[in-house]
Amino acid sequence: MSYDRLTKAANAGVLQRLRRGIYSAQDDALEPARERIAQFAARGIPACLGERSAADLFCVPQFGAYGPLAPPPLTLLVPRGAATRRGSRAGFRLREVDLDPTDIVVYRGVPVTTPLRTGLDVARLLGRSRRAALIPLCGGMRAEIALRRLGVNALLDNGGETRGLSEHEITEAARDQSLRDELAADLARMMATVNRHGMRWVTEVIHLVEPLLESWLEGVVWADLTASDVPRAVPQAWVRGASGRWFRADFLIEGQVIVEVDGATKYAAQTPWDEKQRQSDLEAAGYWVVRCTWEELLRHPERVIARIRRALARSRTVSTVGL
Repeated sequence: MSYDRLTKAANAGVLQRLRRGIYSAQDDALEPARERIAQFAARGIPACLGERSAADLFCVPQFGAYGPLAPPPLTLLVPRGAATRRGSRAGFRLREVDLDPTDIVVYRGVPVTTPLRTGLDVARLLGRSRRAALIPLCGGMRAEIALRRLGVNALLDNGGETRGLSEHEITEAARDQSLRDELAADLARMMATVNRHGMRWVTEVIHLVEPLLESWLEGVVWADLTASDVPRAVPQAWVRGASGRWFRADFLIEGQVIVEVDGATKYAAQTPWDEKQRQSDLEAAGYWVVRCTWEELLRHPERVIARIRRALARSRTVSTVGL
């Protein structure tokens, strides 16, 4: 094939460029990383997949100034002082970091940073705001729970989706205080070993890391709520409707105000009519429901906070009248 045809095929994703003159037609997203890591191993340099590349593998959410980000270039991590040049070249990025062996797992022959370490690295890399630091930290801790329950192969063999463990089951596992303490201790250990680059926002929000959040949109709400004067919300709280049925609310504030986040996959398992019936059932039980969409969360978060404040004021008024 001519160089032009090879370039067009690589740009279209039909071929994967491994190095100059070497291409792969295999449908394996890890093949480029495997090839690069093997090259470094031949030189006696250990390398692993990390940062945003590892985040894509574990579905750890990444958040920029204006929302989710485009796919990153292949990023490999090598030990500090390795005899190689850092930076971006030939379709991949090379960075020097200090990693503890326990912060690496191996999947299909490719060493990868664990979700917890990945969340920290992405937060440092992109953390130029409260949201950008907090969202990957929360997502990394949540993915770490799934990894420790399932193992890396069971977690990733199904295209990043969990096998045998639903999102709700991960959420229930995330309520285990002993597990949360263990993860927090591991995260503190990692933070103590990295340099100060990108740590400003990480240190500011580290006490707010919450693995109960099931999406990056919930992470946006959590970041905004904890930055406001609104009382601390309870994520994924169980609430009972007037019918006697139990539901899980995205957030519950002061036991009366429910905040629901409407994302693109909100109605994957139920219709909008089902959701309307659910809301009516909860309102009949005395709850105040505040709904918000991804667009207003990104563009007008102050409006969402204002609606929550009004709902809280009304719920307090009703409670006072009832007394």
